[in-house]
Amino acid sequence: MAAPASLFPELPARWRSGLAVAPVYDLGSDPGREAHAAEVARLAAALGLDGIAWAHQVHGDAVREVIAAGPAGEADALWTDRPGLGVLGRSADCPIVLVAGRRAAGAPLWGMAHASWRSTVAGITTRLLAAMSDAGLEAASLRAVIAPSAGPCCYEVGEEVRRAALDGLGDRAAAFFETRGGALHFDLWSANRDALVRAGAHADAVRVDGRCTICGDGFPSYRRDGARAGRFGAVMGCSR
Repeated sequence: MAAPASLFPELPARWRSGLAVAPVYDLGSDPGREAHAAEVARLAAALGLDGIAWAHQVHGDAVREVIAAGPAGEADALWTDRPGLGVLGRSADCPIVLVAGRRAAGAPLWGMAHASWRSTVAGITTRLLAAMSDAGLEAASLRAVIAPSAGPCCYEVGEEVRRAALDGLGDRAAAFFETRGGALHFDLWSANRDALVRAGAHADAVRVDGRCTICGDGFPSYRRDGARAGRFGAVMGCSR
């Protein structure tokens, strides 16, 4: 994968997005490493971007606007409108939600959310779109993709996660859980798709990649591989 293929093939060519997967890109598990910055710079070049911003992801609800490449501090969602700048989400099972849209006058803006179960329950995707809407995003223009992650086929959780989801998201969260074989499964894809649609995205403008990192091939998985798991990246950007 010398140049990651676009995750938004329906958008004009100036939009740049893709998955960065080992062994082509080694993002590791520590975004503070010098080697991580070098890999991100190489990824930006492959995507035709001037640079890429990334966050220290902490499974919370913080959203940051970024205006320059490099580390952006602690956050689980980033957005920008700076041409040539991409935003990167890192994962080893958590969904990365990539979004792109425009203002009324046509100027583009884009972002990403690291939607771990804790961040999903805290409303990270909703908070990202609220921040972008405050900056002028027209919801009807929104396009979104949920990158590969732990799927409902494999993502087993405890009852405390369901209780947290009901507390954080309300009664509708019950629909995102299913008990199979005595184990409770959380459908993070549906939870974040629901958040996108509730924020105004057209249902047919939200795409779920559908590949499970736990039972599928080609992606690192913390659930499957433990501490030795690497990280893959999902990037959204717009060229100049």
